[in-house]
Amino acid sequence: MNLPANISIYKELERRIIEMEYKPGDAIVERDLIDEFKVSRTPIREAIIKLSQKGLLDLRPRVGTFVTQVDLESVKHAYEVKMNLEAFAAELASVRASKSQVDELFEIIGRFENYDIVDDYKDCIKDDQRFHKIVREASNNPILIETLEELNIKTARFLQYIHYVIEDVAWFKESLTIMAECIKNHDRAGAKKITEEHTKEFLEQMSKRFFGQI
Repeated sequence: MNLPANISIYKELERRIIEMEYKPGDAIVERDLIDEFKVSRTPIREAIIKLSQKGLLDLRPRVGTFVTQVDLESVKHAYEVKMNLEAFAAELASVRASKSQVDELFEIIGRFENYDIVDDYKDCIKDDQRFHKIVREASNNPILIETLEELNIKTARFLQYIHYVIEDVAWFKESLTIMAECIKNHDRAGAKKITEEHTKEFLEQMSKRFFGQI
């Protein structure tokens, strides 16, 4: 099913901002977007307003529209909230995930075996984000999914911004594998515990490098 123009344009612009095709401080010119997407001004304006509400664009009257800077304090707070909510999502996923969702989790883990962690950092980030998105969706809790998606906008953009390279590959793969196994085996306590530990460890790594002490 085709999405309304304003939603499809919003999603594409959001992707470009998160994946750093549009960098912090870049100007967004409505006329250029109208020409690119071949639409009227209305869906472009609606998409831009929504992106500004999400904190991704800064609308300056009589000046222009610009991609916002990455706010480290906001990213840190997002990770702190994600630590508990991602764990809750994994707990719910362990009893609600479909076979196809579980299978895709293991497919993602398998792809990490073939990545060059440095050269393929963008693919690593996207697959890591996809893994957690599947877990969130498998929770079948719309409010939880929406909340985590909002937080993920901040964290995914940050990881692309710093060109994040996984520091401990063995730990990373093992952690995701245990998470997937717990979900597959309907182990609620195990899924919650490993996801919470995974997010906490990641937050501690980021804090040492970027955020200061927790």
